[in-house]
Amino acid sequence: MTKFKKKLDLLAEYFSSSECSEDERKLGIELEHFVVGTETLKATSYPEEKGIETLLRALANRNWEPKLEREHVIGLKGERAEVGLEPGGQLELSVLPRSSVSDLETIYLDFVKEVISILKDWDKSLLCLGYQPESTVDEIPIIPKERYNYMYDYFGNKGKYAYNMMKATGAIHVNLDYFSERDYVKKNLVANVLSPLVYTVLDNSPYFEGEISDENGLRRLIWENCDTVRCGYPAGLFDGEFGYTNYAEYLLKTPPMVYKKEGKLVYSKNKLLEDIFLEDIDPTREELDYLLTTVFPDVRTKDHLEIRMGDSLPYPYSFAYLAFWKGLLYDEDNLTELYDKYEDVTEKEFLDRKRCLTERGTDAKWGEKDLFSAYRDLLELASEGLEPEEREYLEPLIELAEKRITPKRKTLGSSDKGKVKALSWCNMNEIINQEE
Repeated sequence: MTKFKKKLDLLAEYFSSSECSEDERKLGIELEHFVVGTETLKATSYPEEKGIETLLRALANRNWEPKLEREHVIGLKGERAEVGLEPGGQLELSVLPRSSVSDLETIYLDFVKEVISILKDWDKSLLCLGYQPESTVDEIPIIPKERYNYMYDYFGNKGKYAYNMMKATGAIHVNLDYFSERDYVKKNLVANVLSPLVYTVLDNSPYFEGEISDENGLRRLIWENCDTVRCGYPAGLFDGEFGYTNYAEYLLKTPPMVYKKEGKLVYSKNKLLEDIFLEDIDPTREELDYLLTTVFPDVRTKDHLEIRMGDSLPYPYSFAYLAFWKGLLYDEDNLTELYDKYEDVTEKEFLDRKRCLTERGTDAKWGEKDLFSAYRDLLELASEGLEPEEREYLEPLIELAEKRITPKRKTLGSSDKGKVKALSWCNMNEIINQEE
């Protein structure tokens, strides 16, 4: 057996060992937020007075366990969720997997209320958007985290928007289990094929560097101009059934930038994982977990599937998005129907469709239908795949689809009232106050 084959087998075994039964399935959500000045909409930096570190320290005094790096608080751990920071200080809540949407919703809202109780006295707000609304990327400092320093150096000669990705984007990720390699193949393909549609109809990035954005899916553009090796979709995805070994090969042909060895980070720059793996390290499960976070495709494989193409959305749209993916991919009939529809899509067809959406936005077609009609069909399908009590979660997205507008257009439709007012529906402070 060659060394390369041993590496493939070790990674494929990791994925195989991560399968769970359908009865054990859970789902998770990760939501990124911007902390901004309530009136200025300027990004709150990590080191400033009443900044991101101050916020984390305040939360650490409320039953959260701080994660420290060189005496700086760079995250929090709780019983039901973890708080992390993206490179520009974006505040991310990762809710630990649960079996129902309502359980995740409760945990999320409890966290938001806790944060807002601190921010309201600082004249700051928690905003859910795909891109910073006012600050430019040069105005936002990188947080003091070793991994991000290495990434910043690595991306210095990569895509033109790599630093924009790091410091100024906000996303929502949905995490789903896979039950077998066949189930993995189906979920992975369907989610990837639908990614251009999701980028377009759920575009929530109305502003770029403080000005109105003309792009149809700004975050898509940024990711496409970040690092083509580790973003987008894996090579070979459309060449046939793309399983565990295929994803393992994609990983081995990609530079991890940085990896863990005996509890320490090692900056590997442009060295491919295949040249590191099993030669420089004999990976533990924790080290493998870390390696899997060093690539950024729209659908990332870890011990679960992480669907990453969504712009950060405010509540309750965020949980409508979660329900959307649950209804499509956790219902076997829906998953099979979509897989049968898309399994023969070629890479050229996928790229042509993606190009059309980039150029025409919501005026483009999706197959034989106009984009919003196809999207409404997916929402209906998702509803059929949910438990009756969960179908109401989809209502916010259904309402937007019926109006044929994106989240971005919802904001820009009120731009005559000023940016602060136009974005009030994305301001979690205001949303929570209205609910109470």
